[in-house]
Amino acid sequence: MRNRFSPEYATLHDYIIGITEQIWEGRQIDLIRRYYSPDCWMLTPSGIVTGVEAVISGTEATLAMLPDRELLGEDVIWSNDGQKRGFLSSHRIISPMTHRGDGVFGKATGRPMRIRTIADCLVVGDVITEEWLVRDQGAMALAISSTPEALGRAWAKADAEAGKTPWQHDLWDQVKAGIAEDHAVNHPHPAAVMVREAMMAAFGGALAEGQLARSHDRAVNLMLPNGAFGAGWADLATFIARFRQAMPDLALVIDHSIALEEPGRPVRVATRWRLAGTHTGSGPWGEASGTQIFVLGITHSEVSAGKIIREFWLVDDTAIWRQIALGTG
Repeated sequence: MRNRFSPEYATLHDYIIGITEQIWEGRQIDLIRRYYSPDCWMLTPSGIVTGVEAVISGTEATLAMLPDRELLGEDVIWSNDGQKRGFLSSHRIISPMTHRGDGVFGKATGRPMRIRTIADCLVVGDVITEEWLVRDQGAMALAISSTPEALGRAWAKADAEAGKTPWQHDLWDQVKAGIAEDHAVNHPHPAAVMVREAMMAAFGGALAEGQLARSHDRAVNLMLPNGAFGAGWADLATFIARFRQAMPDLALVIDHSIALEEPGRPVRVATRWRLAGTHTGSGPWGEASGTQIFVLGITHSEVSAGKIIREFWLVDDTAIWRQIALGTG
């Protein structure tokens, strides 16, 4: 790695933490034009955002609703994959904030929130060209005394009234065909390989405590969507099984799988994945609807002595409900 990552920041870690603080907490929103390419592309669980001006508009709308939002960087897991692929970072954030402004979450409630987000960025030179953003909006719904289902259905109603149609079908087809993203990176590090193999086996149906025992510590700590917490193999098995229950034909593609070793810390693995399936099973997302469901997920795993000891699973439940509601009318 060169002596300085950019003129402003010495390392990629400093760059990701620094520009996040400047843009969001420092309210220097115009810096987005400096640090994002004009034709940048962002994938979220609710759709694709294209162009730097759209990123700026989304940032302004979020800050109008949550003006005191802080972005506390829990971790940055990163890799340098060469001049052709660029740098990849996976930035996990906790945001304390207050719902003080009207917007897509409805009228301001004044309620406090503590929400986790993971933002993966592809950085070429010192500019972000692609981003994958997953925010725990299910936890946000619960914080304002709503539910992921109610919020997702409200957004789907607004989509329908605006003439929008389901957006996810092309990505759904890609995942079902096993097609990874153009910048897919799968590191050969043993920890990254272990996480990938465990994830593919679990979502593929080979899910049993014996399988999890090979990859996960018996007391593994789990940070789960909707602000939930779990511990141990049984809680992890229950979480993953709900996807297979709702979508028995699901397919999984892993697009980003990197491991980072730093002194005095467990090996940290960032895994970005996409899931596609047909909602033909009743369960966590209501009665079977026949909807084609696309899920963007990001998982951070901490590995010590060859076992996963802590894991952060981030999925947006409101986006799943939104797809179901829009698909069924």
